[in-house]
Amino acid sequence: MDFDNPAIELSDEEFESQTLDQACMEDVDINPSINADICDFSPCSNDQGQMPSYDFNTVLETAGFGRYHIFFMIVLGMMSFADAAEIFLASVILKDMKCYFNLSPMEEALIPAIVFFFYALGSVVAGKLSDQYGRKRVLMVGMVVLVVSAVLSAVVPTFLLFILCRAVTGFTIGANYGVSVVYFTEIVPVRHRSSAMLGMELFWTIGSVFECVVGMAVMTKYGWRLQVGITVIPCFLALLLLPFCDESARYYAISGQHDKAVEVCRKICRRNRTSMPQGELKVSVEIRGNISAVFAPALRKQTLLLAIIFFINMFHVFAIIILLPDMLLNNYCEASSFLGKEYNSRGCEILSRGDYEMLLVSALLSVPGFFLGSDVVERLGRRLSFIATAGIQLVTFAMALPCWGTWFLYFAIAAMIVSSTTFNQILWIYTPEAYPTYIRNTAVGTLNAIGKVGAATGTFLVETTDARSIRASIGMFIALGLLLLAMCLLLQKETKNQVLQDTQHDQEGLSYATLQERVSSVI
Repeated sequence: MDFDNPAIELSDEEFESQTLDQACMEDVDINPSINADICDFSPCSNDQGQMPSYDFNTVLETAGFGRYHIFFMIVLGMMSFADAAEIFLASVILKDMKCYFNLSPMEEALIPAIVFFFYALGSVVAGKLSDQYGRKRVLMVGMVVLVVSAVLSAVVPTFLLFILCRAVTGFTIGANYGVSVVYFTEIVPVRHRSSAMLGMELFWTIGSVFECVVGMAVMTKYGWRLQVGITVIPCFLALLLLPFCDESARYYAISGQHDKAVEVCRKICRRNRTSMPQGELKVSVEIRGNISAVFAPALRKQTLLLAIIFFINMFHVFAIIILLPDMLLNNYCEASSFLGKEYNSRGCEILSRGDYEMLLVSALLSVPGFFLGSDVVERLGRRLSFIATAGIQLVTFAMALPCWGTWFLYFAIAAMIVSSTTFNQILWIYTPEAYPTYIRNTAVGTLNAIGKVGAATGTFLVETTDARSIRASIGMFIALGLLLLAMCLLLQKETKNQVLQDTQHDQEGLSYATLQERVSSVI
């Protein structure tokens, strides 16, 4: 920094302050162990007397991936844990509730249908609101409502009140998941987005396993109320941790809140023990949360393609879970059923040990899918990963058609689960990257809602299809898989190693190499 620049006249006090800042920067750069909290970096002019500027992407690249991001991953991961536990809850308690409330088949089917419907509604509403009012604020409200509705679900005396509580729970889960994924994506450096998402998604698997383990320990002796009550615990823990997270600096930047955005940037650098870029943080004011902007001419094709992709992807993910027990119970390809039947102390049928084993295996098979999805997007890029995984899915569906023995069928089922999870992981990495900050949550929320319509459609069709016609369901998977592959081939935008756009005026497709050049000019 040139303090002798005649274009800038500094008082003795200003000179001493800037000299101290420069010395502090040099210490931090040379010795990262020095705590950067003592440094207060003042904006400095360049050689032409102009104030250099930087954006949030530059801050993230300067700060790297560190303690700040790990804390966020744990907190938002706990939210994913809680969401997974609440989603799996219906599978664990449904049989016991059917007996407890003497439910008709229509009332029994109403429980997952209500959750899916309000999940989709919550996803759209929260996506729009979080673009308008902030990510953290929407998540805080959502988690408070989730905890209250989940607690009430455990104590309500009638089925009608239980359904109302589960409707609110479904709404908040839909609201929380999409917003939390975007929230985390926005604060992670370019080169770490896929690996960071892997860490967050593993909490989903842990939540699923938690629900199954608790069910095996609780349901036989104590029934569904205690199961619902225990499921609230991870929701409550996530609510306690969330206040310690900062609002997204990207949201502050596009809403014109300069000082708050700078404060978050400083905090990221302090916690990661790095120095702040010098200059002025660029902020702008955008009209946020406009759903019509998601379908603007420049984004219309991309949004329509992703809408179809989300629908089919969620159709596959959830319908496969329903199809698996149908295959075993109906002796498909002479596969022996290990599910059996089990009853609790009131004489009500509950999930058997075989049922829990099947749920646990399904949950654990998502782990290799998460790892594969996060790895392949960095090796092949997002577009090629979509195409390759969609093609592999088709092969796994076809493998379930011929009856080549029980173990081959088990292998085909496992391959179906892994490939669908891999595709889902790629989709959730790609989608937040494909939209600018001012409509990112609106876009993700809308697409996630369309996906949940696909999930509801898939589960309904598989449940209502004659269980003896397993091949009809598999044929439906293959037909949709072909359409999915076609949509992936038409998808044009590649987001690997590209910085996130914040406004509609930002340069699209800015590469990581260009970002590094910008970083070197402001540090």
